[in-house]
Amino acid sequence: MADSRGQEKEYSSTDPVGGVNSTNTSEPVATEPLQSVVSDSDSSSNVTEKRERPLADRTLTTTTTRSSITVGQPEPDPPAKKPWYSTLNPLKRRIPPPIPKERILSREHNAGLFSRLTWQWMAPLMHKGYQRPLELNDIWLVNPDRESALLAKRLAASFKRRATNRDRFPLLWAMHETFHNEFWIGGFCNLGASILQVISPFTLRFLISFANQAYVAQQRNQPPPNIGRGIGLVLAITFMQVFQSFGTNHFIYRGQMVGAQARGVLITLIFEKAMKLSGRAKAGGKAVDAHQQHKQDQELFNAKEGLLKRTIKKKLNPQGGPKVTPDKAQGIAGDGAGWANGKIVNLMSVDTYRIDQASGMFHMIWTSPIAILITLVVLLINLSYSALAGFALLVIGIPVLTKAIKSLFVRRRAINKITDQRVSLTQEVLQSVRFVKYFGWETSFLDRIKQIRKKEIRSIQFLLAIRNAINAVSMSLPIFASMLSFITYSLSQHPLDPAPIFSSLALFNSLRLPLNLLPLVIGQVIDAWASIGRIQEFLLAEEQADDFKWDMESKSAVSIENADFTWERTVTQESDNNNPQTKKQAKAAKKAEKVEQVASKAGSSSLGADSASTVTSTEPFKLQSMDFSIGRSELIAVIGGVGSGKSSLLAALAGDMRRTNGQVTIGASRAFCPQYAWIQNATVRNNIVFGKDYERSWYDKVVDA
Repeated sequence: MADSRGQEKEYSSTDPVGGVNSTNTSEPVATEPLQSVVSDSDSSSNVTEKRERPLADRTLTTTTTRSSITVGQPEPDPPAKKPWYSTLNPLKRRIPPPIPKERILSREHNAGLFSRLTWQWMAPLMHKGYQRPLELNDIWLVNPDRESALLAKRLAASFKRRATNRDRFPLLWAMHETFHNEFWIGGFCNLGASILQVISPFTLRFLISFANQAYVAQQRNQPPPNIGRGIGLVLAITFMQVFQSFGTNHFIYRGQMVGAQARGVLITLIFEKAMKLSGRAKAGGKAVDAHQQHKQDQELFNAKEGLLKRTIKKKLNPQGGPKVTPDKAQGIAGDGAGWANGKIVNLMSVDTYRIDQASGMFHMIWTSPIAILITLVVLLINLSYSALAGFALLVIGIPVLTKAIKSLFVRRRAINKITDQRVSLTQEVLQSVRFVKYFGWETSFLDRIKQIRKKEIRSIQFLLAIRNAINAVSMSLPIFASMLSFITYSLSQHPLDPAPIFSSLALFNSLRLPLNLLPLVIGQVIDAWASIGRIQEFLLAEEQADDFKWDMESKSAVSIENADFTWERTVTQESDNNNPQTKKQAKAAKKAEKVEQVASKAGSSSLGADSASTVTSTEPFKLQSMDFSIGRSELIAVIGGVGSGKSSLLAALAGDMRRTNGQVTIGASRAFCPQYAWIQNATVRNNIVFGKDYERSWYDKVVDA
């Protein structure tokens, strides 16, 4: 306490203002006595003198709440001295390169063949980044051949053409048509690198044999083998390693570029589709024609047929296109899941990322089996039939891994539903956070989100456990296979020649890369395949059609003739208890669904169906037999009780409600201001003027009103 009071007293003596404003009553305030009284002229000269003095900045100290006065600007810290060894680096200049005034086009666009092979076109940017931190103008503009707008237009045209022709996988083949050049260049580079990875250890056998012959000749004083043969083998292995490195790096580069471009293009297409998506598609519905209605009735009838008969029909008459679950309600098509904003955001973030990740290593799916077969042939040459013992272990282990990998696909689809549910709920809470705060619902919604997140994490942990087990088995298989082969080779009375032994050991080690990465790549491709199906289903959804008739020469601004409008049905809510099902649970759910379909067909009540997982039979609100016209320059007021359809009428004129009958003619431009408050992020005056010229009299009237 004494020290703090001493500090306060010291600061008070140096700060007259702080001393006067001090509230410490235990000690008197020291003030200077009044020396003299000055006149007006003296005071004016004193004021000018004060103006010529440097400005005093008042700052707060950290040890007390009193203020201190500092005169002038603080002196800058002296530059830190660089260590003496930093000046000895010949690659770093003393003066860093200047920052360009504007960004230039990527050097890849005009780079030559050698520059593209060795990535020499990246050297200036890497050198500049080594000399100093990169700035925005240092980063080149995107290569015009890789712009997302150009690629998105190309992909959209191909997808539209293939969807019109009713191809089975229009999005997959549209992506292949857009990126096939760079995609297959990376694939063939990986194939060449995989073959060289096998041939290089096989060539090592001859080099070891040459060294062994030279050693034996030296020990026995015999003429050594020709040195040119050894030099040729060394150069061959060196060049094979160089070309293998070129192939592997170009494979990774091309794969990553295709993945990044595909992600950017798909995000563009998803965003454009979201702007044109119809209300019926957002609610999970589809247009129903007579053929679809007959097909839906037939599906309900087929629920009574036996399992064997339906299985034979599916095998004999396979149908293409994405699979959707038919609705249980009569006269409605679609699965009822809908496309909420959270689900669309999930497509743009999670699903496109999975496609990006799978594109990087995709070609290992077909190049790795080729490399494994070539390795088997070479091992048979080195170890004869003893190599079959090790490969028998691989043949036994690969089907087990394949079965485990198939389970990843089923669980990934179940996890996608939980993720969509969590993202949708989080977005709804954020959009309605005002009401959540008003009514104190934070704890309730947080508990729901935590519960869904806990289920998601639990499912992801189980999936990752399966994936890690697959990786562990695949990593250990080459080791046990080589041990089994060498034990068989030794017990079958073969001489332990170092040339085939070390060559075979290198070949078994080369199997580690494809066997370790293959399960990982298969898992990524499975996730990407599920994402492609989801994105394809979204892109094939119904778009909003402007079915109004436009006639700018009409006498009326709006003319409605016997028109009917309807809102869309409620989106099917996913149950919170949608954990990944076992086979027994799936069979029980399928059986319950059949019973429910038969019961709904017969008109009976549902047998214990969960209301949260079925589509409600309540029809949405409708406007029927609307027949009126609005003249030009007329001010119309719609009056009615709560829930009578006033807002629905305005939404129908704006095109938000779907017209089911009649005709609507619009003879002027339209603008729709919804009921909820909306303001600009600007001043009150700018919100009132709203882009128009400012008129004081009109503005005052608005404020008074």
